This record gives sequence, C-alpha cells and structure tokens, in this order.
Amino acid sequence: MVKYLVSKSLSLVCVVAASSVASAQNWVMPTPFGDRNQPTQIAYEFAEDVQALTNGEVNILVKSNGHALPHLAIPGAVMTGKVVIGEFLLGLLDKQNSIFQHDMIPFLANNYDDSQLLWQVSKADTQKQLHKLGLHYLYVVPWTPYSAFSTRKIENIDDFGGLSIRAFNQTVTSLIQKLGANPVKVPLKDVTSAFEQGKLDGRFASLSVGEDSQIWTYAPYLNDLRIWIPKEIVVMNKSAFDKLDEKTKAAIEKASLKAERNGWLQTKERVETDLASLKNGGIIYSKPSNKLLRELEVINQRMTQEWIEQDPKQNGDIYRAYREAQRQSKGIK
Repeated sequence: MVKYLVSKSLSLVCVVAASSVASAQNWVMPTPFGDRNQPTQIAYEFAEDVQALTNGEVNILVKSNGHALPHLAIPGAVMTGKVVIGEFLLGLLDKQNSIFQHDMIPFLANNYDDSQLLWQVSKADTQKQLHKLGLHYLYVVPWTPYSAFSTRKIENIDDFGGLSIRAFNQTVTSLIQKLGANPVKVPLKDVTSAFEQGKLDGRFASLSVGEDSQIWTYAPYLNDLRIWIPKEIVVMNKSAFDKLDEKTKAAIEKASLKAERNGWLQTKERVETDLASLKNGGIIYSKPSNKLLRELEVINQRMTQEWIEQDPKQNGDIYRAYREAQRQSKGIK
C-alpha cells in the first residue's frame, strides 16, 4: 500500500512538472546588431531577468545581428505576431506616424541630457501611437552619438555633395537630400560590401557600430558631428502582452525598467572608449568646424519646422514641452 502511494505521488509530481514545462512560453527576440553593441548586451540581460522573475515561465532567446530577421522586417513581424518581441531603431516607424521622427532630427537632441529630456516629453505620445500599431512598449536603449563616416574627408557642407549615403528611413533620407547627397537604401548586412563595391561613400552611424564593424577598413574618415542620439526600442505584440497574467506582466515590466535605466547609464559610459577604439583602429578623426555646424543648424531648423507642421498639436506640444524642460534644467525662467 505504501509502495502504491509513493508511486502515485511520484507520478503526480512528474505530471505537474511536465505540465509546467509545457506551459512555459518560449519567445525568439530578433535584434539587428552584433553582440558587442550595448543595446544587444542589454537585451541579453533583459532576457535573463525575465526568465528569473517569471521562474522560467517566460524564456526569451535573443537572436542578434539580424540572424532571425533583417532589421527593416522586425517592426512588421512584431505587429503581425510573427514574433512576440523584437528590437529595432525607433525611427524606422517614421512613416507610420510623425511622432517617431523626433528621434532623428539633426541636432534637436544630440547629447544625453537633452536626449533624455526629449524622451520624457515624447514618451506618452509615442506609447499611444505604438498601441495603435499593435505594439506594447517595453524599453529603449540610446546609442552612442551618430556621426558621419565616409570615404573622403568632410570639412564643410559642400563636401557632402554627390556622396552616396546610406538611408534607412524617411527622416534620414530627407537629411541626406538637404545635404546635397544621394540617399541609397542598403540592408544593414550589406553595408560593408556596398562600400567595397563603390555603391556607398558614407553613412551616419553610432560610434559603437563604427567600432564594432571596424569601419576604418572601408570608410576611414570620421567627422564627429554627433548629429543625434537615436534609440533602439524593444516592443511586444500588444495582443500577446494583453493575454499574459498580471504577475507575468509585472515581471516583464520590472525587467524593462531595469533595462532602460542600465541602457542610459552604460551607453553614455561607452562614448569615449568607443572613440578611442576607432582612433586606435586607424580612423582619420576630425571635429566639425563652426562653419559646418552653422550650416547644419539651418537644416535642423528646417527639419524641425517640417516635423511640427506635420502634426501641430502632437509634435508642436512635444517641441514646446522639450524646450521648456531644457530651460528648467538649466535654471532659466
């Protein structure tokens, strides 16, 4: 009798364990960049935290460097539910709603303090528009500043004329055209070969991406414009998130808060180390002249005004709130 009860108890334990394993959710998380980049490293940490906080009920497999999906395909894949979760540049959604263009307007917010202020005042409207696209916001990670890498030296705005520069969204395309250059669409995985084949002469990229891709081997000139600090965003399919129980939602949100906090802190710390690595690799470094900065400021003003005019209420309110936040942060009344 005792042997029978022990046998039944063990069987019950095995059934419960098997049921628990079967009920665990396993998600593939496509990310576009390599493992050495900060957003990808944060994604791995986030996946570990989610697994721990949900006691293994949610397991996220990070597929970096475009191995699961090409960068441009990730937003649509999350919207349609092809994947539950994914990471991509926030600015890739700029055709969906003009709110998403704020991330890549040149010099609107090109240092970390201003970038955080701009995100604080635009976050609520961004989340609202993400919901309309069927996306649930989890967290963002800023890049190290984007600057201009090219096959020839750039000293003034005329030097951009005629260059073929990689374009990956509507906002960047507009900037390239205003510089008198030619926007060329090239998938992220093909950028190096496009330079080698003469299809590209330049690209705007973060210092981290430049360092990771050894950009000095194909675009040896860096004009350190620090033109913007765009953000990688991690989102879930909203329908999939809404179906989770409250405990699981809370665990994912807790991991997301940590990921975003670490993202802002750790990325900022990488700026100087990435720049040093670029110089050690052989990059030919220069800072923008005052003349070039003045010329680019004219483009900034044009693009900012065009952005506001697309949605005077939404974008105008964000812009005014941003400028007010800047004044308050500097103690200006």
